[in-house]
Amino acid sequence: MARFSAVAILAVCCMGIATADWVLVWEDNFDGGNLKDRWNFETGCSGNGNDELQCYTDNRAENVRQENGILTITAVKEWWGDGVNPDKQFTSTRMTTKANWLHGKFEMRARLPKGKHLWPAFWMMPSASEYGGWPRSGEIDIMEYRGQRPTNVLGTLHFGAAWNQKGEAGTGETNFGVDFSQDFHTFGFDWSPTQIQWLVDDRVYHTESLERNFWEGVYTQNGSPFDKNFFIIINLAVGGMFFGGEPFDPIEADGWAKNTYEIDYIRKWEWR
Repeated sequence: MARFSAVAILAVCCMGIATADWVLVWEDNFDGGNLKDRWNFETGCSGNGNDELQCYTDNRAENVRQENGILTITAVKEWWGDGVNPDKQFTSTRMTTKANWLHGKFEMRARLPKGKHLWPAFWMMPSASEYGGWPRSGEIDIMEYRGQRPTNVLGTLHFGAAWNQKGEAGTGETNFGVDFSQDFHTFGFDWSPTQIQWLVDDRVYHTESLERNFWEGVYTQNGSPFDKNFFIIINLAVGGMFFGGEPFDPIEADGWAKNTYEIDYIRKWEWR
């Protein structure tokens, strides 16, 4: 009888281990409903500190729509202003989740735009800047892409003491040999207390350890500032410092092959 009990206990323990898995806790499949129930819209023409060339509009049909389970963000060449900053020659959309998280698995399935100085991104910012203003409280770039190099994506962590004393770590621009504007691909991000991994189509292509101090004198423990809650941002920018000063005349937008950022879904899992 004692022998049977030991075997039974072992079986129960093993079953418990086997059932640990990723559990879906949040998703948007863009099947309809009011986007503003799930997302905030960040608007304006400030350039967001990056000298971007677009104004972001508020849930405007010309710039964002849901159709057949796809969210489409469109960069439109048109003059626009917000009454505060100088008018810009493009409009687009920038959205942030109302929810925020610490750790987990994040995925976006998307087809990217194609054209000079188009800049789609899937990224995260801290929900409360507990370590101070950018970059002290961190930034997580899950996927960024330069529209004139449609086979390359990158992911980056930003941190540091001040805007002029900052550091970064991540994948660097990585060439996958496929044109990301042609078909849908899955861009993933696994974030644990000890490491961060970037994935494309379920393949890990870079791992960054969090078991280190990212900036002595600013952070007092390993993993900071990536030990706080972050929210998701999706946007399509035009131009800016991301392109390293490469010249861009707005008339070149007439040659864009594809000015849309199409997102099938965004999902977030927790390990349980």
